[in-house]
This record gives sequence, C-alpha cells and structure tokens, in this order.
Amino acid sequence: MFLRKLTVMVLPLLLLAGLIFLLPYADLLKLGLFTDAFRGLILGIVLALLLPLSGAGRRREPFAGLLWLPTLLIAGVIVYQYLETQGTRVDVLHILATEETRVLFLESVFLGYMGTTCIRTGK
Repeated sequence: MFLRKLTVMVLPLLLLAGLIFLLPYADLLKLGLFTDAFRGLILGIVLALLLPLSGAGRRREPFAGLLWLPTLLIAGVIVYQYLETQGTRVDVLHILATEETRVLFLESVFLGYMGTTCIRTGK
C-alpha cells in the first residue's frame, strides 16, 4: 500500500522533471515553426499517460474509438498549416492557416492527448 501511494505521489513529479529537462532540447531539432508542435505533442502524451501510469483510469472506454475522428481532423489541420508555410494554398482551407506558435502548440497538445487516450483506452 505504501508503494502504491509513493508511486502516485512521485511519478507525476518524475514526469514533470523529465519534461523540464527534455523540452529545451527541442530547439536543437531545428524544426522551425513546428518546434512548438513537437513540444505540444510531447506534453499531450505525458498528460494522457499521467493518471494511467499512477495506477488510475484502467478501465476500457467503449466510445474511445470515436476519438480517432477529431484526432485525424486536428492532424489534418496541422499538416495543412505546414503546407501553407511551404507555399501551398487552398482558398477554402486558408482560414485554418496560422503562423501563431501558441495555436500550433495547443493543437498539438490536443492531438497528443486524444491520440494517446484513444490508443490506451480503445479495444
């Protein structure tokens, strides 16, 4: 019982320490605009794994398969935003284009979280 409590208390701190030490190295990858997308993806994955690694949230969710649709839509938006920075423009989709790294970061956090949750809780 003590080991379980220790795991629940220490594991989130270890995940945070790993993020603090690893995320600054994302600049070394030279991803340009998508450095924040990479950081957001890693953060979303860590957030989705936080409770399961601590021992909570082990049940299967019957509707987790439905998370694939918004996950794929967000991935498509991020791919289009990349294509837009490379010069490809589709007039209908131009409203989705952004060069704001904060928006790209948030989209990537949701992409990482929903993708990991869908894989983890799906059948």
